Amino acid sequence: MKNTILNLAAEKFLTVDLHGKKSKKSLMEALADGLKLPKHFGHNWDALADCLMDENWAKATGYTIVVTDSAAAAKRFGEDWDTLTDLLDEACEWWGEREKAFHVVLV
Repeated sequence: MKNTILNLAAEKFLTVDLHGKKSKKSLMEALADGLKLPKHFGHNWDALADCLMDENWAKATGYTIVVTDSAAAAKRFGEDWDTLTDLLDEACEWWGEREKAFHVVLV
């Protein structure tokens, strides 16, 4: 990948802070808070997928989601981490097919 300038000025930035989160419940709460998911979010993987790929949720011109403490979270959450990253990857592809920017940054 070449270095480049990305103009993300028109995008909405959301941060999911996973520092200190240890359970699937706390992971889902962090996602709900950080992603500003609707109140009806069911705190499970299917509900997360539904919300991430819902045009009513994603009204901005584009999104950049920053997930903090990701290296430690990957170790703590194991299979749940794999599921989360798969869903985020799927959302990136889904929005890309609709020509809407959707970026996820793991830090």
